[in-house]
Amino acid sequence: MMTSVGAIVLAAGTSTRMGFPKPLLHWNGTTLLEHQVNQLLRLPCSEIIVILGHESKMILKKIAIADPRVKVLECRDYHQGLSSSLKCGLKQAAKKDDAVMLMLVDLPLIRVETIKRVFEHGVRILAEGGEPFAVQPMHQNQKGHPVFLGFFNKLNWQNLQGDQGAKPLIQQLKHHILLETNDEGVIYDVDTPEAYENALTNSIFQKR
Repeated sequence: MMTSVGAIVLAAGTSTRMGFPKPLLHWNGTTLLEHQVNQLLRLPCSEIIVILGHESKMILKKIAIADPRVKVLECRDYHQGLSSSLKCGLKQAAKKDDAVMLMLVDLPLIRVETIKRVFEHGVRILAEGGEPFAVQPMHQNQKGHPVFLGFFNKLNWQNLQGDQGAKPLIQQLKHHILLETNDEGVIYDVDTPEAYENALTNSIFQKR
């Protein structure tokens, strides 16, 4: 069966602990947001939906993403938590996609081969049809990102609330595939200035 897979980059948060908009942090010659989008552009996604909220106008002025597959949306309810941003992205994706790759803006250390592995595993299951499922990478028994969410429209994502993101949806699934990886980047988020500085000098980053 023909299927369509989109991607959602969640970048609407207030960056309170960082004290600066995380999407605009410098990363490998670009910004954190552009880096994450560029990682996803390597995949055959139908679209990449970027969800902005806090300081969205300033962020839009400072980023340059020309690929026609990228669609930037503003979530006006971003202050209500991660779920509001996720719902905004899923509402857009639901117009044409059977599945989505969920990516957080503040996990830039994820290796591109890990992203591709999650994507390809999800696409194989998606082609078989069936019930909603998730594919998620793990590192040292910790669940990470990105998350591939298949047949998400069969789930009641419209009632998500709070700051948990897709976790309540995943907990409802019968099929939750966990892929063990040695990629520490799947769990390393840059939430604070200290974490950001460590990531910049991290041995993982140096190998890229």
